[in-house]
Amino acid sequence: MVGLTARRLSDYENGRAYPPPASPASLAEALEFPESFFVAEEVADLPVESVSFRALSKMTASQRDIALSGGRLARILQDWIRARFKLPAPDLPSLTSFSRLGSDNEPVFPGEAGVENCPAERAAELVRTRWGLGAAPIPNMVHLLEAHGVRVFSLSRDCPEVDAFSFWDRSIPFVLLNTEKTAERGRFHAAHELGHLVLHGEKQVPHGLQAEGEAHRFAAALLMPAADVLAYAPRNPSTNWILQAKRRWKVAAMGARPPPARGHAEGTAVPERSRQRRTPRPMTWGFVKERVTRIELAL
Repeated sequence: MVGLTARRLSDYENGRAYPPPASPASLAEALEFPESFFVAEEVADLPVESVSFRALSKMTASQRDIALSGGRLARILQDWIRARFKLPAPDLPSLTSFSRLGSDNEPVFPGEAGVENCPAERAAELVRTRWGLGAAPIPNMVHLLEAHGVRVFSLSRDCPEVDAFSFWDRSIPFVLLNTEKTAERGRFHAAHELGHLVLHGEKQVPHGLQAEGEAHRFAAALLMPAADVLAYAPRNPSTNWILQAKRRWKVAAMGARPPPARGHAEGTAVPERSRQRRTPRPMTWGFVKERVTRIELAL
């Protein structure tokens, strides 16, 4: 492409060699990036321990590194935007006391009903109270996060296996979402990452089944508050009612059944009668995907 071998490019990237003056210009033209991008200062690392990857052990090194690079670029873009525009200050309560990470209590796993009066669900109720949401459905999760100071970005299409992740940086919360997922999954992933941010904070490592279970329970309680579900749901819901409820709470149809106890499968707010794991196939028609707006307006 520019007359450079893969090894020579690797040497440039890792500081083992420095390109001659003509090389950055050739790279900039070929890759359609400004030349200043290739001679800028090194971007600070984003430690993998601080990022809420869903299944870190199942990710390839390439998938992990592409996602982390996206997070690093999001920090740079956020700094550029903040220097030129006024953004909402972060307004996320610290609810790490509602997390059981590091405790000896019985864990709550993603696809299980778990115990009643789950602390993660109480944390979701507190977030609703603090933000003045009441028990009504949330119209747009991305807009809600942006309004409360969360910096929301889209993930690169080069890592389709990554659904979403979040992290804190200098007391600023970040969420990166895969925009190729369905509208329902996108909403749930946004709520799930909010759960990581408020439950696990900047100090805890948001990895593992326990952390994922808590974020799932938080997301389901945030999207489908118990008071609204109990007030709206009949005792024996029909298929038509479930499809109407799907539109009300903007969750997958499997998640719209009224719960005796709330448990969740991947990507949905699913009430379960048993502790058996399962992944439903959601019905995905009817919703428009939620988009990041504040960054688009700034640019």
